[in-house]
Amino acid sequence: MQTNIPRQIAMLEQIPRHPRRVTANAITEKLKDRDYNIGLRTVQRELKAMYDMGLFGLVMDDRCKPFGWSIAACWRGLNLTLMDQHMALAFHTLKYSASQLLPPQSVKQLTPYFERADQVLGSDPDNPWLYWACRVAQLPEPLPITYEEHDPKALEIVQDALLGKRQIACEIQRFIKGKSYWVDYRPINPEGIKISGGVIMLAFTVGTFHTKRYAKPINLMRNIRLLDTVSVTRDDFDIELSGEVNKSTMIDLELLLAPSASFIQRNANLSKDQSVERLQSGYYRLNASVYDTPKLREFLWGMADSVEVIAPLKLRNHFSRLTSKLHNKYQTATTESVAALG
Repeated sequence: MQTNIPRQIAMLEQIPRHPRRVTANAITEKLKDRDYNIGLRTVQRELKAMYDMGLFGLVMDDRCKPFGWSIAACWRGLNLTLMDQHMALAFHTLKYSASQLLPPQSVKQLTPYFERADQVLGSDPDNPWLYWACRVAQLPEPLPITYEEHDPKALEIVQDALLGKRQIACEIQRFIKGKSYWVDYRPINPEGIKISGGVIMLAFTVGTFHTKRYAKPINLMRNIRLLDTVSVTRDDFDIELSGEVNKSTMIDLELLLAPSASFIQRNANLSKDQSVERLQSGYYRLNASVYDTPKLREFLWGMADSVEVIAPLKLRNHFSRLTSKLHNKYQTATTESVAALG
């Protein structure tokens, strides 16, 4: 059976769910259309073998000839013994993000497939799919800091609440005037889970009528309880915008970039309408329509040694004040250090 996996998968793709049915003759013709050189007898034999083994929820209607084949309407499984290399690679890739992106029940259900995928990929050291799996990965953004790990149980409760559209109650850590407080919030309406900067965050609203949206790290939430009440949902939810500052405005940004700027060397883009012009000085003038957000300002400040904000004037003045403040701080510190040494 193993040597014919691609063909057998193609065969199963032709079989509809009950009560619809298809004959072996029709399956044979469709396989020939896909360049599988196979006869009717072979198709009949393999269908019967899979049926006798109880694979793939196959149902045989033998009330009249030719027999009809279908997949049981209640069947929801995937047979492990016939997992091919492509499917194994897909499960292997999913395994590393499953606990964050899937409900706990789904992860538990998929665990045998993750284990089987590792067996399929590891069965041959020269397997090209294993070679691929070891050399292709999506790594988290490297950060100079680390955050406190969230409680796995807390994430599981949040996932259950989101899946069941139920409200939760919890304490959220707040910093007020430099002091840390744990404030009780209830009821909370979980709207989504997003991972930003390596941190798992819950997007939510509070109460029944409060429309403001929040996004808080789950590691800053404790004593999470699942409530019996139904979560309040809104049609305008967008996971990408949840927790972002909504007062940002569109600006016409103009930058002067040094040739050494990584932004230029990587052919990066700030917007779809971005234009870049190389000047006689070797520098680059960039124009783009963007939203003026804290993340944009943080990004520009991170390139302060190789970028100059030309417009809009309000944003240029912001960085001018920030630069002066930073210069004065370091200048004062240096003067005090020299005086102390003298």
